[in-house]
Amino acid sequence: MLLDVAAFRKRTEYDLDSLVDELAQKTRRSTSTERSSWRFSLPAFARVLSHDSLQGMHLHVGQSEGLIVEYRLPASPSWADIVMLGRGPSGPAAVVVELKDWDVRGDEAGETEGVVVRRHGPCLHPSDQVRGYSEYCQRFHSAIQEHNAVVSGCVFFSRAAAIDQYSAGPHASLVDAYPVFAKNPLDVESRLPAFLRERLVAPDAEFARQFESGTYRQDRGFVIQISAAIQRPETSPFVLLDQQRLGYRLCVEQVQRVMRAAHASAKTHDRKSVVVIHGPPGSGKSVIAAHLWATLSADERVDGNVVLTTTCVSQRTNWEALFHRASGKRAARGVVIGANQYNPGLSQGWLTGERAAGFPTTVADWRQNLARFNASGARVKCPDNDFAVSVVDEAHALIDPTVPGKEGISPSGWLMHAGPQAWHIIRASRVAVFLMDGEQSYRDNETTTVDRIREFAMEFGATFTQSDLHDSQFRCGGSVEYTNWLDQTLLTMKTQASASPAAPWSPSHGSAFEFKIADDPEHIEAMLRQRVTEGKTARLVASYARSWRTRKYTNPHQAPTDQRDFILPYQRGGHTKTWSRVWNYVPEGKDYSLFIQAPVGSPTAADPLCEVGCPYVVRGFDFDYVGLLWLNDLVWRGDRWRAA
Repeated sequence: MLLDVAAFRKRTEYDLDSLVDELAQKTRRSTSTERSSWRFSLPAFARVLSHDSLQGMHLHVGQSEGLIVEYRLPASPSWADIVMLGRGPSGPAAVVVELKDWDVRGDEAGETEGVVVRRHGPCLHPSDQVRGYSEYCQRFHSAIQEHNAVVSGCVFFSRAAAIDQYSAGPHASLVDAYPVFAKNPLDVESRLPAFLRERLVAPDAEFARQFESGTYRQDRGFVIQISAAIQRPETSPFVLLDQQRLGYRLCVEQVQRVMRAAHASAKTHDRKSVVVIHGPPGSGKSVIAAHLWATLSADERVDGNVVLTTTCVSQRTNWEALFHRASGKRAARGVVIGANQYNPGLSQGWLTGERAAGFPTTVADWRQNLARFNASGARVKCPDNDFAVSVVDEAHALIDPTVPGKEGISPSGWLMHAGPQAWHIIRASRVAVFLMDGEQSYRDNETTTVDRIREFAMEFGATFTQSDLHDSQFRCGGSVEYTNWLDQTLLTMKTQASASPAAPWSPSHGSAFEFKIADDPEHIEAMLRQRVTEGKTARLVASYARSWRTRKYTNPHQAPTDQRDFILPYQRGGHTKTWSRVWNYVPEGKDYSLFIQAPVGSPTAADPLCEVGCPYVVRGFDFDYVGLLWLNDLVWRGDRWRAA
């Protein structure tokens, strides 16, 4: 829904309660903090829009499903608080406005552009957040590309009257491009209205409607630049070695052969192809996924979007950080999309409405659910064949709610009533490439198998091809002797019963790898710190051995010892000592790349051993040395390790 400024102001002045309720329902964010932020920031911004020169402009405050203030970027989990749409001096234009209801007392500018220091620690500068949204729209929004529209943005602090620390020091260039405005007379009555007026000089109803219904579309030239960076050996974080290169070449040849067949029928999109690349841990699936994406993105025969699809938030944010680092362009993150984005539009609100109308909306009825949704005339957010190629990493983690006992609403945000994620990826892609290993599934909702993907491919009449990487091993520098010894020692191999006893292993076998058992947590930390001083990468990890007590802490590192996640007593020299740590810090539950990538300003950049990583965050990423806290959640019973 598009409202003009007058209508928006009326809602915030006379109907704020219902507006906040609708926001909470549509965005599925209903915390007291979020509600309070809307209550303060929306009326404050409405007062800014009282300037006479802004009346009649189209203000995007919703989607076709209902009125919302935040605009969800196409095929993205990100929401822009406000997008103002109209005609600028040179044609259609969009202005992204980020609202920050922050108390900024005590905040500091930070030492690096884009990073500010608040009471809870380093965080992203809001102007950099707006820059990300603006660049994403410029590179991946269909309406922006079709109209060659100009995208700009700014930040409005709806609570703070003075925000000098946000424009000082290293942020001068950033806020020059994406200004910050405070809640003071000068900004509210003059500077911010003038900023908007310079960029939006007249309404443009048609452009506003097209922006609202816009879809994900890649800027071809930009994507080719990213592809070149990924394939450039001196800058790419994705390096192919030995048999990995052969496996990649075979996969590319296979996928390109499939693409040629798909391209021949591209006008009708009546031909689909599905490729499964199956390999054990350490076979290089993720590196192959990156190079597959890069190769196909640069292939002129591929007509349409080529995306790297991830299956969890941790994986997505780390992939985004890697693409950003490889290309040097923040917008490069936009080529990575989550599996949840293949949902055609079924939501919790849709489910509530269907049940209120008396329809049997069970998970088992997912096909009927989709048929009713399609017949309703609602906007399809991810249409059939929307992507030319989807390369899915860690595909075994895709959700298949048709597996008995897995019904319900997934905590990952996928509405189970929409059916299996792999089915939707095939539906929405002309070519779908799944890289997977069913033995690596560990969360309850990771239920997708090769057989199910084959079934879905047959249902769509798609060609199905499978490649195996079982002869490739790139964990631990390719030391097969070490990994075999470790697997047998921990009894993780499939042939446990028939496996011969683990052969004694030591560095003298020709491997540089070490396996040591520490006496206590102080000992293991000391060993790792020695390696860090030598220039090696190192992290502390653990299985799900402790509750995540600090998950919602704004600054878990400042938590008292007795409130941390790991509190381990041990004996040293006849005295009882205590070692403590927190789980991997994930600000606002969104960015899992801080622990893995350790960007400037993050806690792990200052101290790589200040946190403990969980299986969810470390899966698929390697370090030179890892310290494993093996606690009492796994115990030896009978003839194997069992969960306590």
